[in-house]
Amino acid sequence: METTNEQSEIRNPKSAINVAAIEKELTSLWKQASEEEDSGVVRSSILNLLIYVPSPAESSKVDDIMMDITASHPCRAILVIADRQSAESKLTAQVTSRCTLPTPTSKQVCCEQITITASEDHLDEVPSASVPLLISDLPVYLWWRAVPQVTDKQLFGRLSEISDRVVIDSSQFNDPRGDLRSMAAALGAGRGAALSDLNWARLTAWRALIAGFYDVADYRPLLDQLDKVIIRYAPPSADASAIATRALLLGGWLASRLGWRLNTGAANLAEGQAAFEMTTASGRSITLEFARTERAIEPGHIAHVMLTSAADQSTVFSVRRSADGNRIETAVTRAEEKKAQRVLSYEGLSESALIARELEILGHDRIYEQAVQAAAEIINSAQ
Repeated sequence: METTNEQSEIRNPKSAINVAAIEKELTSLWKQASEEEDSGVVRSSILNLLIYVPSPAESSKVDDIMMDITASHPCRAILVIADRQSAESKLTAQVTSRCTLPTPTSKQVCCEQITITASEDHLDEVPSASVPLLISDLPVYLWWRAVPQVTDKQLFGRLSEISDRVVIDSSQFNDPRGDLRSMAAALGAGRGAALSDLNWARLTAWRALIAGFYDVADYRPLLDQLDKVIIRYAPPSADASAIATRALLLGGWLASRLGWRLNTGAANLAEGQAAFEMTTASGRSITLEFARTERAIEPGHIAHVMLTSAADQSTVFSVRRSADGNRIETAVTRAEEKKAQRVLSYEGLSESALIARELEILGHDRIYEQAVQAAAEIINSAQ
């Protein structure tokens, strides 16, 4: 869907966001757009979207993404750019209209973006400045497009307080173990906005394929007696010694969905491998193992998941990323006979597609939250 842009800048020499001037400028842009289009313009917003980026350089990467997002989710977007390296003390606002081009059967639909650029000394003013710019009675989403700062009570915390849902990407954690624990603690407190994680969304295909094994009646007796699960992953770039956050989330999801309880202190740690002893809901023992893959894949990604059953050691359930990296394939090996089951494309959703999906959800994702809590317990037992 094609879009067009119109923009105007409002500078604030007294270091205060002039809300009235911004609204006046937006009205002027809509008036101009209506005069240019014989078919008229529909000014539309179904939500408020706050976006934080840590530098001006990162803001350019967001522009194309915003074109896609606003085309499918008309909104008032407020882009916050932290210009921490600026030698100039500044707090500026720029307004932009984003319009879909009209068709013979539809009018032009426009939404709006307000870009706030703040130097280090004015960042603490951004949350309070953003509130009057939000459209009332519409949900507020915060997309924190930077290293997640879950424990930050200042900018991240204050922007989260005015939001209904916060979208982060745990694949960007600088300290995967510590940051995941902090996230679990924040979720455990049960306060604040709902939390979304793009890293969790990237696990959708893996979770669907694993769950698909349970849809086959013949497999259920074997799956009910699992004795070992191995998740192979590529280490995260931030910490090569850490278990990839995506692998931990997948392990936490399995543990929380299947009712496994961690046996405290029963962890076996070695270089590139960590095994955790758990007890199932029926009282049986099961080992959850994380191991680095030898395959050359992107940091933080999952390569292979393998499940074995105490009921039949010759049976192995596996979900594997294909050699070319374009597919995820399942297989069930029984008595040396291998049977392919399902194949899903693994091209990966674009960032704009992932964000668009998150904008369809407003409430808490309890399955994700429980997976985070279980993953944090696993990490804690490894200390």
